[in-house]
Amino acid sequence: MKSIKSMIAPLIDIVQRQGKRSALALFACTVLVTQAACVSNISSQVKESDKDTSGVHDGVWLVQVKKSAGRQYMPGNWVVNCDGSPREFSFNVKNGIAQIRHYGKLKTTYVAKDGDFRFELPISDSNRVGKDGQLALKGRSLVFYGNLANTKGRYTLAYDEFGGSGCTAVTEFVRRS
Repeated sequence: MKSIKSMIAPLIDIVQRQGKRSALALFACTVLVTQAACVSNISSQVKESDKDTSGVHDGVWLVQVKKSAGRQYMPGNWVVNCDGSPREFSFNVKNGIAQIRHYGKLKTTYVAKDGDFRFELPISDSNRVGKDGQLALKGRSLVFYGNLANTKGRYTLAYDEFGGSGCTAVTEFVRRS
């Protein structure tokens, strides 16, 4: 993974050439880069063979979904109105196996030795969006992932029609027991 310094080096060169006008732009870019660096993108579920068996991540974990933007942009220039309100829920980890109850059924994923995990929980209903509900989206999933060691992650209400993009928010994980 690139260091933050190496990612912003080209921006520093621009500021030095353009003067103070670009200082604000550099600051904004630095904030975006550092926020993106805080949450790794765990694009697939951890394999059972890679799960942690040390017990270091075992316990009940509280997922704190932070306030997010009410309007978010999706591929194809779609704008989605999201419920950006904060929320909390919990899941359990034991012997590298993470479990959460979803629609009355126990769902399972694995936690890696470094703390990475990813849940993908399908939502069976369709959702009507757009003015007057003219666009029906099917294939929604609740996806949340992150790293229990650094307690950061992401929560997304993902749509298949948008390649898994959707309403997303930053999360923090707090061990309750």
